[in-house]
Amino acid sequence: MGNPEHLFYKWGGGMDPDFPRIRRAYDEFLVTEDGRELVDAAAGAAVVNLGHSVPGVADVAGGQLDEVSYLSLSHFSHDAPEELAESLATAAPGDLNAAFFVNSGSEANEMAFKLARTYHRETGNPHKNTIIGRWQSYHGATLGALSATGNTTRRSEYEPMLHGWPHVPPAYPYRWSYDGTREEQAIAAARELETTIKQEGPETVAAFVAEPVSGASIPAAHPHPAYYEEIRRICDEYDVLFIADEVMTGFGRTGPMFAMERFDVVPDMMTLGKGLSGGYAPISATLVRDDVAAEFENGSGQSFAHGHTFGGNPLSAAIAAHVVDQYTDAVLETGRQRGEQLVSELASLREHPIVGDVRHAGAMIGIEFVADRDTKTPFDPDLNVNKRVYDRALEQGVYTYPGSGSVDGIAGDHLMLTPPLTISEESIERVADAVIDAVEHVAETVAPNAASQ
Repeated sequence: MGNPEHLFYKWGGGMDPDFPRIRRAYDEFLVTEDGRELVDAAAGAAVVNLGHSVPGVADVAGGQLDEVSYLSLSHFSHDAPEELAESLATAAPGDLNAAFFVNSGSEANEMAFKLARTYHRETGNPHKNTIIGRWQSYHGATLGALSATGNTTRRSEYEPMLHGWPHVPPAYPYRWSYDGTREEQAIAAARELETTIKQEGPETVAAFVAEPVSGASIPAAHPHPAYYEEIRRICDEYDVLFIADEVMTGFGRTGPMFAMERFDVVPDMMTLGKGLSGGYAPISATLVRDDVAAEFENGSGQSFAHGHTFGGNPLSAAIAAHVVDQYTDAVLETGRQRGEQLVSELASLREHPIVGDVRHAGAMIGIEFVADRDTKTPFDPDLNVNKRVYDRALEQGVYTYPGSGSVDGIAGDHLMLTPPLTISEESIERVADAVIDAVEHVAETVAPNAASQ
């Protein structure tokens, strides 16, 4: 048994936290040291999109280890990263045909921001260096990615170290106050970007970054397709690169292979991670459109000075290439079916007194909790409603993904469900039963009058 006194656990877990100790995992299950099986309804952190038992991974890893596991792509080439790049170019929408490999979603977004800056330098616009993000977004924990992030809780401790980059309101239809139809509201929301570009000065804005379907900060929130059509128009008009952060939404999570396919809009760059290797190796990528990549082939000849030690290493690339091959049309369809089943099983929550919204995109489901359904007033953050629901569901044998701050960065409780696309129908029923029980249980504590309605 390991000694937890020497390990810092992430996101404030500290040393020796009171966490379940996992001994093994298979399919959609995590098995604790005392033999208890938990349903992994979060797919880790929306990572193990294919579950914990993808066939053939061990053979691929072993074969690659026997040949070469590491090379510096600064000096050597290899088939594995080249073949993975080709697979991604084939799968990606439009002409996103060039891939740059790094190790995490944070790094993929950092790379995209630096590439945007360098691209504009190459095209004669050296003052374009500002990145515009959205509030209630999450793009990573490194300082550049955190600067574009709009998650207040994750930013607050490090504000003195962050860029003062601007943010626009989120794509959050449940809380929009714009007038008109859903399409008109979406266009009005998108035009917040145009206003901000003008305020900042178009000559200074390099890129706009957004999660096509919101992830951990506002799970499964997504706008009418007119939103991204207008974003594309605005970015084209003001020579601003559009970066779609698909670290969480890529590889079937929201239904199609990539979430931008839901909106029929091609971004200039797309960042990928998580499901890229399905949790079997650290790897992420930034895909770049042909016309952007061409500037680095035909421009001034200055190199794109960026890279990470393990970026594109043959071992991770070979594993990721094998995993990407498993995202067949049949698997994507199964993921869509399981998402629909889970939403159907959770139907009773749509009218629950402490549930304001149940939304989904493919196999990504968001449940937003409110103290008052009519006014959409959130709970007092000190009540920790999301954590209470999470704890109760875990007691029932289901691991979920809790969160807070969706309303204004501080207030707003929610639960995200991102089960493996391959989860069984029986496990979906178990997830729904546990979540409904958890909501009912917590409601009795935080809103006893509402719970009895």
